[in-house]
Amino acid sequence: MSVTTPEIQSQLDSLVSLETGEIDRRIFSDEQIFDLEMKYIFGRAWLFLCHESQIPKRGDFFEAPMGRDNVLVVRQRDGDIKVLLNTCTHRGNAVCRAEEGNVKNFMCTYHGWTFGLDGELIGVPGMSTFYANGLDKSKHPLRQPAQVAGYRGFVFATFDPDAPPLEEFLGPTGILSLDLIAEKGDMEVVPGIQKFVLRCNWKFTVDNVFDFYHPQITHMSAIAVGAIPVTSNVIDDGGAKNEEGQDLGVAQLSTDMQAITMLGEYGHAISGPSQLAVEAQIPQEYRSVFDWRHTPETQAKLGPNGSLVGGHPHIFPTTWLTVDSQLSLRIPRSPGVTEVWWFSFRDKNASPEEKAAQLSRQIHAFGPAGMLEQEDGENWSQSTMQTRGDQSRRVPQALKMGIRRGKIRHEDGLNIIESPVNEYAQLWTYYAWKEWLKNPSWDELRTRTVPGDLL
Repeated sequence: MSVTTPEIQSQLDSLVSLETGEIDRRIFSDEQIFDLEMKYIFGRAWLFLCHESQIPKRGDFFEAPMGRDNVLVVRQRDGDIKVLLNTCTHRGNAVCRAEEGNVKNFMCTYHGWTFGLDGELIGVPGMSTFYANGLDKSKHPLRQPAQVAGYRGFVFATFDPDAPPLEEFLGPTGILSLDLIAEKGDMEVVPGIQKFVLRCNWKFTVDNVFDFYHPQITHMSAIAVGAIPVTSNVIDDGGAKNEEGQDLGVAQLSTDMQAITMLGEYGHAISGPSQLAVEAQIPQEYRSVFDWRHTPETQAKLGPNGSLVGGHPHIFPTTWLTVDSQLSLRIPRSPGVTEVWWFSFRDKNASPEEKAAQLSRQIHAFGPAGMLEQEDGENWSQSTMQTRGDQSRRVPQALKMGIRRGKIRHEDGLNIIESPVNEYAQLWTYYAWKEWLKNPSWDELRTRTVPGDLL
């Protein structure tokens, strides 16, 4: 007998526990839970689509995912932006097969129905012969999401007409996340989005955004060749040993760093080492990644707390931003398959040498050629695989680092925890995730995802 949606929803509180720091592994492989995610998270949340710099001219378009749907973000003739569902209103075929480009209109390759840049149906082959001129074209435009909005060039959309305005959804934590890229200059996306597929559940990729406990083990080889720059080779005091019981001598990248965590409404979060902690451990030549923050103007914009962020911001559900001006979408294709997209940003006014150096850092860190994500991807895939075992899936995920000791300071609209490396942001993300799946009203969801004073 299949389990119904109400039955699954009644079990959600038992799947994620803030009190014990334990997560039921079924959430990473259960098909019905995945269906609920598509409906109640990706069918309601504001989702990042692209950056305006990718569609500067009239007729420019970029295809982006919204859950299981694909949409076309199109620059209109009047300079406005519209988002169109990429499915013909005749027989459902995609009206555009390209990932990006410039067009005068969109023509379905099945029967030739043609749509303008605004999505209106403007051409039907055989209109008089087959339809006796009786087809009302105005009733068959390409469908559009309920709302489209932007913040500082970042374009978002939602299918939910009742969703709060974008900036209210982002809140101080989400807005700070985008400001950490937008404040770096006149930012544009480097042409060419890196796309690849991993055999893992999307939530593992989100969890890892905040995980600064793993680099000194997972990325041991990356540290050894300088892909992760550190100034010293301090022996880890956690007891990492080989099969003979000898100390591995792992470079202590971050576990003793002071970390700063910010928890936001709806599940947004920022977490990782503070900027000062990072700068203390990386070589001088890499500190330019943070130099821009030291100007009075930038510090005034980011605020005293925002200026301290040295870790990774994440806008719920799947938009990850990095300290070196990259943005990643983690696109759920099935419970066990996630497609990863990487957008790399640069300042239009930077010198050619600065642009080249930054791009080299970006493509060698993350993406299909990125040393870090190749190593991470193996862990995510193996972790997902184990959630399918009859016995293995009964072993809960243990996120107990600092549990119930994280004192939250509320300042400037931010909810801040300062402590050593922790798992607070991961727990917060899973907690918000299960609240989304209960499908509450927007007011209820916001109320339930306002951080208290302890995590």
